[in-house]
Amino acid sequence: MSMVTDDSGVRMRSILVSDFPDDKAEAALSGVPLGGGDSPPTPSGDADNINTSNSNSGNDNGQVGADPFELPQSTHMLLFTQPACSLPFAFAMGILVLSMTCLQLANTSVDFTDINGNFVLPMNVSIEVRVAQYLSIFIALLMEEEIPTGLYLLRMIPRASFHQTFPGKKYSKFVFSCVVRIWMGYIFLFNMFLVLAQATGVIEIFYDVLALQFVQQLDDIAFALAKKDVLGKKMQRACTAKCFQTEFQRQKFGRSKKLSIFLKAVYFLNLGLLLGGMVVVSWLQIIGTRYCDSITVDFGNDVWEEALVNMPSDQFEKWVGLYPYFNDTVTPDQYEKWTLVYSYFNGVYERENKTHARRPVYREMRKFDNTHYELIVPAEIYYCKGISAWVLTHEHIQKSKHLDESGCNWLLRSQETEEFDLLNVDTSWKIWMGVIGNTEVSYDCNECSDETDCNLNGQCVNEKCVCDSDDGVEFVGMRCETQLKDSCRTIFRERDNAAFSVSKYNSAYNPDGPLDTLLQQYGRPVYWYAGDDQDGVVNFMLFTGNRWFGQSFLLEDLNWTWEIFVISIVETHAFWGRNYDRLLTRFVSDETKKDTPVGVDFYQIGKQGGQFGPFGELSPMQLYNQTGRGIFRCGGPLSSQGNLSALERKLQLQNLPVNKGRIMP
Repeated sequence: MSMVTDDSGVRMRSILVSDFPDDKAEAALSGVPLGGGDSPPTPSGDADNINTSNSNSGNDNGQVGADPFELPQSTHMLLFTQPACSLPFAFAMGILVLSMTCLQLANTSVDFTDINGNFVLPMNVSIEVRVAQYLSIFIALLMEEEIPTGLYLLRMIPRASFHQTFPGKKYSKFVFSCVVRIWMGYIFLFNMFLVLAQATGVIEIFYDVLALQFVQQLDDIAFALAKKDVLGKKMQRACTAKCFQTEFQRQKFGRSKKLSIFLKAVYFLNLGLLLGGMVVVSWLQIIGTRYCDSITVDFGNDVWEEALVNMPSDQFEKWVGLYPYFNDTVTPDQYEKWTLVYSYFNGVYERENKTHARRPVYREMRKFDNTHYELIVPAEIYYCKGISAWVLTHEHIQKSKHLDESGCNWLLRSQETEEFDLLNVDTSWKIWMGVIGNTEVSYDCNECSDETDCNLNGQCVNEKCVCDSDDGVEFVGMRCETQLKDSCRTIFRERDNAAFSVSKYNSAYNPDGPLDTLLQQYGRPVYWYAGDDQDGVVNFMLFTGNRWFGQSFLLEDLNWTWEIFVISIVETHAFWGRNYDRLLTRFVSDETKKDTPVGVDFYQIGKQGGQFGPFGELSPMQLYNQTGRGIFRCGGPLSSQGNLSALERKLQLQNLPVNKGRIMP
């Protein structure tokens, strides 16, 4: 790149100027004083070396900066030195259009919106990337010369001096060429900032910044090629004209510090704007404004039959108070082997107000109403720095009695990744089942932007789905994905015509209020036996993540009071309640994601032990043992109050001992 050097060592890029008619060129070089100053020194005549004269390095004011200067070389200068219909002018316009098009394409390729049109940034970046972002701002400002060069020329070549040196040329075209230069400089800085804001890798940052700088320098590259006769004689003559050696005498105001102060002010203004913008980007990434606050996770259907559970005494007291029938079978502060069905931990996880390894932490929510557990210790999903992976972990469940080398006590872990947003992590995970296996984990954000995110079964209000309930169908679930038809509010078992019905409770927990909320577990309705039971007997079916469990027991046999049993419904967790225990569960379904038990095959649970699988001996309950027949059929709307058992009516939770999701003493 051809440069000029002033007496203070500041290097400015050369500006391309075409040939002038011989008489005007002679006039320009005739020694006529320029701008009222001394006659310019004789040019060197070497078109490849732009020189400045030191003959006026001192002035009568003793100031530095009085030396004459030459136009920098660039195809932008052809826009005012060449006739509009000439080949060099057209070539200069072509280079300008090419540069602007490339910069515009770079601009549009940086997308700050997600599929829903929301403004998004990379959730966070590593420390190395953060440092590279800020260093690249300084590098870009050092490389960027278009803005200071354009401003310098406009400041140093006023209209009178221009017309005296180049009679017959339009000063407006000269101003246009300088404005174009400044405009391109700011487009470069703007594109560079967009690239930095979206960058997630160090090499990516430096490559992109250098690529943008290359596009910005196309005018200089084209000028150098034209000088070497690569683009034809006409272009060579235009780029090696004597006018490029014409020297402009610095204006008197230029000798003062005003110009220097002005250029410094522009430079530091640009620096301040870029740094300020990057600080805002960094702050938004660190606080995680676009992290999803609520996600639904499905861990698959794998089973670990000998999970090690070690429950400390303080947690044991809460747990056994909720499930008193385990008081004699579990010992606190000792390792116990339980069967862990990973789907028991399916459901809603919400982002905590804390981070781990600069990434969000997601905490398991209740299966009953997706609020916080109070008596049950929930699982967590977070990023484990020790193994560079996202993990599912629980503080009371361990892979072995020895400490986990990673320090994260993981039960499932993702592939190695530096990703800050869980939703962008690959769904192929490693799972512990006594040995490491492979599984697929799915996760989806529960926030919505329009009705489509609610499966067109509800309205999106404040980024949450409010599900519809009309036309004989009630929709439930975080995305209104589960439907309950009126015809399936009561279902009948085929073999004995036993009826099971859904139940509702008052969402404000008002004993006198209307029953307006469907009782659910794991996003599915709970079905209660609608026949006559002896007092204290409970019969119902609930979903546990990927199977339906049919439970039947006498409260007295389990040392349960009615009040504690109702609290256990609010705090339901299929693993910590050991729901598959034979004290509770009598029959179980196939793996399913269906909305109701209708059309699902069920099995009577028989013997259990080492000979059998994790669910024991399973005998089909379908009529004629037909696979795929199912055992339930839809029977009609919700049974009348008179047809429900006394226990089921109590389960409508009018006396539920909770207050807006919090268990009352």
